[in-house]
Order: sequence, then structure tokens, then C-alpha cells
Amino acid sequence: MTRHGLLWLFAIIVIFLFAPLLINQADYVSCVEKELATAEEWYDGQEVQTILNRTNRLYDVAMVSTGIDPLIRKHFVKPMPSKEVAPGVMLPNAMTPYAEHLMEYWGNFLYNIWMFFFRIAHSWSWVIYLTPFLAAIIFDGVMTRKAKLASFKYTSPTVYNVSWHLIIALAASSMVAFAVVTPLSVFFYPVVITLMGVFVRLVISNIQHSA
Repeated sequence: MTRHGLLWLFAIIVIFLFAPLLINQADYVSCVEKELATAEEWYDGQEVQTILNRTNRLYDVAMVSTGIDPLIRKHFVKPMPSKEVAPGVMLPNAMTPYAEHLMEYWGNFLYNIWMFFFRIAHSWSWVIYLTPFLAAIIFDGVMTRKAKLASFKYTSPTVYNVSWHLIIALAASSMVAFAVVTPLSVFFYPVVITLMGVFVRLVISNIQHSA
């Protein structure tokens, strides 16, 4: 289980490090703008602002307070100083777009981190909305297990293990999706959270009885 968690973490780190090399800054901006526009269609302005405020708090704690963001912006986020690669020698026109893209790497990196936190903040809003449902299914799982034990019914270790691994897979794949520069539907969040809630119920209802 720990090994799987490390593999998912490695996948996220790889995306953070290498996606800025492959994706233009305009694509990051466009992705965030599309998700914001979709959020504004489904939520009121106050809720969208709450998500943005939560995103900025997360980003400030992780990137600004630690000094990572100021360090990168001060030393690395800079425009291309000149297209002159040597005195009297200009950078070939065919290479100019690639050179400009490389100069945008660190800015893209920070965009990707911010987008990741935006999606975490967005998902947290749905966790709040679905709290009554999540509480109900946890309670149902506990009562189902008690009923099984009282009536000597079988609690399945197979269902327990499969459900637990599916919870981990959903959580990990969601974190990977949060780092990918592709607009996510607003339905992505409630669907994943609901599925995780269902699997949590199965885990709780099939916890093995200790002698």
C-alpha cells in the first residue's frame, strides 16, 4: 500500500516537473479560466469567491510562506532578455518559439501548482455540501456491521480489501487529475466523493470481528 502511494506521488511530481516543458502558459491560463467560468455557471458569486480565497490561502501556506514562490519569481520567472545569442548573431526564427517556451517554464510551474490547489479547494466545497450524505453512509456502514455480527452473518474480507484499494485508487488518481492541464467538469468532484463514500461504507460494514 505504501509502495502504491509512493508511485502515485511520483506521478504527481513528474507532472509538476515536466508538464511545464510541454504545455504553453496560455494553455494553463485557458484551463483555469474555463473551470472558473463553469463554476460561475453552477455556483453563485460568493461560492466562487470562497473557492478562490481558499485556493489562495493554500497557495500562500505552501508556496509563499515557505519562500518558494518569491524565490522562483525573483530568480527564474523572467522574459527572454534578447534574441541575440552572440554579438551580431541572432537566434534563428525557427528556434524562437522553443526558447520563449523554455523561459516560461518556471511561470508554468507556478501556474500548475496554483491550479492544483484550486481543484483541491473546489473539491473541499463539495465535501462540505455532501457532509450529511457522508455522515449517513458512515452511520449505515457501522449499523450494517453491527447487524451482521449480531446475526452471525459473514463480513467479507474480500469486499473490505477491494473497497479499501478502490478508495486509495480514487483518491490518488484524483490528485493526479488535479495536476493535469485539462479542464475538469464540476461533476467530477461530487461523483468521486460519492463513490469514495460508498466504498467507505463497504469497508466499515466488512471490518472483521476481533475475537
